[in-house]
Order: sequence, then C-alpha cells, then structure tokens
Amino acid sequence: MVTITNFRDIGGIKNKAGKEILTDVFLRSGELSNLTKDDEQRLATVYRLSKIIDLRSEAEVKERPDKSVPKTDYIHIDILEDITDEGASIEDFVKIGSPEKSAAYMEKLYADIALNPTAQKGYKRFFEEILALEQEESVLFHCFAGKDRTGIAALLVLESLDVPKEAIYTDYLLTNQLRKQENAMILEQAKKAQLAENNLEALHVALNVDSSYLDSFYQTVGQEYENISAYLKQAIGVDKEMIETINHRFLKG
Repeated sequence: MVTITNFRDIGGIKNKAGKEILTDVFLRSGELSNLTKDDEQRLATVYRLSKIIDLRSEAEVKERPDKSVPKTDYIHIDILEDITDEGASIEDFVKIGSPEKSAAYMEKLYADIALNPTAQKGYKRFFEEILALEQEESVLFHCFAGKDRTGIAALLVLESLDVPKEAIYTDYLLTNQLRKQENAMILEQAKKAQLAENNLEALHVALNVDSSYLDSFYQTVGQEYENISAYLKQAIGVDKEMIETINHRFLKG
C-alpha cells in the first residue's frame, strides 16, 4: 500500500453511461517530498508510473522538492503563477485570521483558478501530458495538500470522461478523510507555536475541502462559459476529438 498523503487512484469510477475509468492510470496525491523507497518502488513497478505532474509554485517546489521515481518524467506546472495575492500554502491560510474569511478565500480561489489564463494554460498542458501517455503507463498529479489545484485537475479529467457530478464530489471530499492524520499534525504544530485561536480555526477550515469550493468553480464556469463542456473546449483547449480520444483510451469497454 502506498503511504503518500492523500493518495488515491481515481480509476474505477463509472461515468454516466456506466463505463468504468481504467484503474492504475490517474493517480492523485499531496506532495512527494517525503516519498519513501517502498513507495518509489511500488509506483515504479505496480503502477508503471511514467509522469509526475507537480502543480505547486516555484517557491513550494524549491522548499520541498519531490523525491524522484525511477524512469519517471517530472513535469512542473505552476497553476497559481499569475493569481496575485493568493496562494495555497499553510502560511497563506494562517494569515487570514478567521474561519469565515478562510472559507470565503477558498471559494474565491476556486473561482479565480477557473478564469485565470495561466491556470487554464496549465491545465491544457496537463491534458496534453495525459494524452501522451503510452499504453499501461500512469500519471501522478499533485500540489501541496492534493486538494485544491489537484482537486480541480481531477474534476476536469472526470468531466472529460462524462462522470456524474455526484461521483466527482465524492472523490473530492475523500480528501478530508485521507488527510485527517496529516492535518491533525499540522494543527498540533500550530498550537505549539501558540497560534491565536482564530488563526487555528482558519487553518482548520483551509486544511479541509468543502463542497462549496467546487460549487464556486462550477458556478463561475457556468456564468462565463455556459457549461463545463464549453469550458473544456474554449478555456482548456480540450476539443471534441481530444474528448473522444480520452474516452476511447481510458474507459473500459
């Protein structure tokens, strides 16, 4: 079993036509700075990992670089590069000061990611890397916590495969369960640093995901692009031919 924080395979989910996404292809997680040798070996042999796509900022990558996996390409795509005054690191959320502001900050972040040209360009490259996978290869995509930038990446993949929204939200909300231990450690460290109660509560909100964040993304997309299909085509550059290729290659049957 892989011990990476917030790790999961989004294969096995059924789309609206009842077809299953192939397993051992699309892997999502938190950062890989503490990757163990056992995890490296498992990713290389069991999952035949071909690519790691790191969606973090330059500063995050420099501070906590990913451990490498044998025979795996490393691709860095900074999704938040041009989103000013916003970030997704622990320090960003500690500064916010209240749980209400933290939740509002997150909702705005998701709306900004939806419309930001650099973020859209980044997700376009993300899809190009997926389409370049060889048969029986896998890709692991991640950010710091594996919940926001990674959550939207997973949403876009699942939408391209015509997965029902309910299943997309279910996968997204798994983060709260899979990060429980890691989040408890971060909060304990913050308490030891004598962080104010309001800041602790703000941090607690930010370390988890909430359906309202995805709601914000979908609402923004709907307002600007009518629907997610139009968004994939116009904003991300995933046209009908690419959708057909993705569905042909990554669905069973």
